[in-house]
Amino acid sequence: MARLPAWRRALRPASAIALLLMLAVTGAATWLVHAAVDDQEHRLLKERAAEIGLVLNQAIAAIPAGLAEQGAALRYSSGSTVAYRQVAEHAVQATPGTKVTFAWLRKAPGDRGYLVVAAVGDALHTGQLITDERTATFDRAMTTDQIVPTSIIGSDRRLGFALGAPAAPKDTVLYRESALGPVAPPRQASTAPFAELELVIYASTKPDPKLVLAATTPNLPLRGEVRSVTLQAGPVRWLTQVRPRTPLVGDLAAHAGWVSLGVGLLGALLVAAVVESAARRRDAALALYDAEHQVAETLQRSLLPRLPALPGLDVAARYLASGAGQQVGGDWFDVFPVAGNRVGIVVGDVIGHDLEAASAMAQIRASLRAYAIDGAEPVEVITRLDRLVDALGLTQLVTVVYGVLEPAKSDGSRRLRYTNAGHLAPLLRHRDGSVETLDGGESVVLGAPIAANHSQGETVIEDGAVVVMFTDGLVEVPGGSLDDRLRRLSETIASQPDPAAEALCDRVLAGMSPETLRDDIALLAVRIANGTGVPVDRAAETDMMGR
Repeated sequence: MARLPAWRRALRPASAIALLLMLAVTGAATWLVHAAVDDQEHRLLKERAAEIGLVLNQAIAAIPAGLAEQGAALRYSSGSTVAYRQVAEHAVQATPGTKVTFAWLRKAPGDRGYLVVAAVGDALHTGQLITDERTATFDRAMTTDQIVPTSIIGSDRRLGFALGAPAAPKDTVLYRESALGPVAPPRQASTAPFAELELVIYASTKPDPKLVLAATTPNLPLRGEVRSVTLQAGPVRWLTQVRPRTPLVGDLAAHAGWVSLGVGLLGALLVAAVVESAARRRDAALALYDAEHQVAETLQRSLLPRLPALPGLDVAARYLASGAGQQVGGDWFDVFPVAGNRVGIVVGDVIGHDLEAASAMAQIRASLRAYAIDGAEPVEVITRLDRLVDALGLTQLVTVVYGVLEPAKSDGSRRLRYTNAGHLAPLLRHRDGSVETLDGGESVVLGAPIAANHSQGETVIEDGAVVVMFTDGLVEVPGGSLDDRLRRLSETIASQPDPAAEALCDRVLAGMSPETLRDDIALLAVRIANGTGVPVDRAAETDMMGR
């Protein structure tokens, strides 16, 4: 009988089965790793494209605000070109490294184009008559309150934005024009934001090589895994396309499938164990992050009160946390009923922007409510709160302004008694639109290492007037004048045509976003809305107190 070859004698059926199983496990593991990496790559690209869209849309949204400032200078100065140039030159200085021109234009006599009334920058000059394709953009801006972009202008590739009334004086246009330069990738470090992406912005809703506004690569159009984002430039939509320059998951993760296959051929079981361990660590880290995020959001929701429905009062509030991802802080507002059919209103600020400050704020807010609920005078409540902060060492410093609104009189007015411990004074918008600062009742901050006697002020608020209380994040800007910011805030409140609390809060916070804030903002608006001569619903107030 013939003998079998040596390799046939060494290979047992069980070994062959085990080898086939290991190869099958290796193949399955390789496919799963590739699918997971591919899915992660798609998800990260989607997130990064959304981030770019947000950044670009915010940049576009800032353009009409800048032009509106120039228009405001013209209105306040009765069309002074000197005032306009001062504001425009400041805007040019605020965009270093960018060739930008600002101009104020008026339609030329005889409908022959547009005449430059005043200009700052190199692209336009005073007295220049514009009759090219930009006139169509100016005509369109005259018929809408939105910003209107031009097409790409000239061989040197310039782009303009026009804004008409009401931001610009009647029958005029405010204009911003900047040089795009040639379509060429910019020089940037590998650590620059979005350096791992290739980006193209088209001045159209479809990819068109003739309408490229900016690109970070000469290889157009983009091919492969491409994400598209729509930008809104007034009534015009632009297209932004993004693709990864390098693997977003990292080079190692991008080649994980090949690594898994190579290592799996040598030891499939060992590779499976390593992949499982790495996946569990990653899932644990993601779960921990999600848990912390949920805790922060839950804490924030619990710290910010839900405003009650109070008879005779129109109440609205806003809270903005500073910094991307910052969800908790030490600023707070509160409105609550107290004994005697009265209403307590408060805005305060605990030093800090973290969970510790938020925790201290929660204790202080709860303590203030406890001291106030029986109807104690504001000065008594703040004095007791000061002792509590000092005795328990809840935090270093706390500023707070607390007031009590008395029941409405027959003419609808209410008396406000208040005390201010180191906080910015509230503003009172009267029914005629004038704004008054509620000085008085001022003392040092809570927790200060000095003995201080707190005082109390009072005033009568007529029906239809609004009390506006806020924290320093609304008006304090590094390098800016606090008095100027308070004056601008008073002008904003006075110019709001609708005195409703919600509309007033929206007007005050217009243009603000958490990403641009350096400090938290708590804003509270309380409008007396009894209706002159209309009695207050005492039964409703009694029922509210019972709840």
